[in-house]
Amino acid sequence: MWFLIFLIGFGVLLVFIELLILPGFGAAGVPGSLLVLIGIGAAWWQFGFKTALTYTGITLVLVIPLAIIVLSLIRRTRVGEAFILSATQDRDAGFQAPRAGLASLVGKSGRSLTPLRPAGAALINGQRVDIVTQGEFVDAETDIEVILVEGNRVVVRSL
Repeated sequence: MWFLIFLIGFGVLLVFIELLILPGFGAAGVPGSLLVLIGIGAAWWQFGFKTALTYTGITLVLVIPLAIIVLSLIRRTRVGEAFILSATQDRDAGFQAPRAGLASLVGKSGRSLTPLRPAGAALINGQRVDIVTQGEFVDAETDIEVILVEGNRVVVRSL
C-alpha cells in the first residue's frame, strides 16, 4: 500500500522537476508519467478502481504542495543555482534593448556610411543605424532603403 503511494508520489515529483527545473520534456517527465500510470494501474489491479482513485487523490493532495515547497527551496541551494541561470543583462555589461524608433524607419531612405558586406552602418533620417542587407554587398556612400525591421535588425536594399 505505501509502495503505491510512494510510486505515484515519486512520479509526480519527477514531473514537477521536469516542469520547473529541467528544460524540455523527457529526462524526468516521461519516467515520472510512467511511474504515476504504473502506480495507478497497480492500485487498480490490486484494490479496485475506487481504491486506486482514492490513493491517487491522497497522493496528489500530499505530494503537490510538498513538491512546490521543496522545489522552491532547492532554487536557493548550490544545486539549484547550478541549474538556474542567475546572470542579468545589464546596460553596464553592454546589453541594450532595441531603440523604440527603429520600426518607424521602414520605407525610409538613407546613405550607407560603410561598405555593407552584408552588415555595416548607414545614415538614415540623420541618425547612424547598424544595418544589414539581404546578402548582397553594397559599396559605401550608396543610397539605400529600409525594407524590414526585426527588433535590433534593420534590413536594407540598395537603390
